[in-house]
Amino acid sequence: MHQTVRVFYFSPTGGVRRVARALGCALAKAPEFFDLSAPDASMPKADGETSAVFAVPVFAGRVPAPAREAMRRIAGAGAPAVAVAVYGNRAFDDALLELCDLLTEQNFVPAAAGAFIAEHSMLRTVAAGRPDARDIQEIEAFAAAVKAKISGGACLPVSVPGGRPYCAGKPLPLRPQAFDRCVRCGLCARRCPVGAIPPDAPDKTGETCILCMRCVAVCPRQARALPPAGQAAVQAKLGGLTQVRRENQTWL
Repeated sequence: MHQTVRVFYFSPTGGVRRVARALGCALAKAPEFFDLSAPDASMPKADGETSAVFAVPVFAGRVPAPAREAMRRIAGAGAPAVAVAVYGNRAFDDALLELCDLLTEQNFVPAAAGAFIAEHSMLRTVAAGRPDARDIQEIEAFAAAVKAKISGGACLPVSVPGGRPYCAGKPLPLRPQAFDRCVRCGLCARRCPVGAIPPDAPDKTGETCILCMRCVAVCPRQARALPPAGQAAVQAKLGGLTQVRRENQTWL
C-alpha cells in the first residue's frame, strides 16, 4: 500500500464523510482529506505514488454532477484508487460504475470499490444512525483487503455492477425552503455546494438546487426543510425502507 493516501469526498449532510474518514484512517496513519464540495478548494497534483479514495453519495442512481465536475480537476497519473458509493438504503444503481469510469478517465486505476450505507439525507429515519459500529468494522475489514491487494503489486481494475448508458438520474422535483425561524444568517448560502441560495436572500432557494439537503443539515435554527407536500412524497416513496437493513458490498 502506498504510504500516502488521499481521500476525496462529497458529503452534503455528513454521511459520506463518516464513511470516507473511517476508510481513510484504516488505510493510512495520516491520510489527507479533500472536500469535493468546496468549489474553490485547491486539489493536489498527481504523482502516481499516492493512493486515493473517492467517496460520493448516490443521487437518483448517479454520481452528483458537482462531484463529477470536481473529480475532473484531479489527474491520477496511474495511481490506484478506491471507489466508494454511499447511499441511503434504497439502491446505488449505476453510481458505482459511473464513479469507476470517471476514475479511469482521470487516469486512476479503480482497484477496489464499495457500496456503503448511510442515513438517508431526505428521510433520516431510513438507515438511521448509519454508518454504525458494525458498518465501521466492515469498512476496516475492507481497508485491510484493499491494502493487501495494492501491496501485492500490479493492480487490475475492479469490475462492479451497473449498466451503460447510465440511468436517467432524475431527482424528485423538490427544493428545501426556509420557514419563520430563519434569521437570514447566511450559513446555508455559504455552505451550498452549487450556490443555489442567494447570499443576499438566504431564505430563498434557486433553480440550481440539487436537493443535497446540506442547507437543512447546517441550519443552526432548523429553519429549513422540504415543504410539507414534499415531505409527504418522500415518506410515501421511502418510508417502507425504515425497517430494512441493506448490507454493505465490496469488490476487489
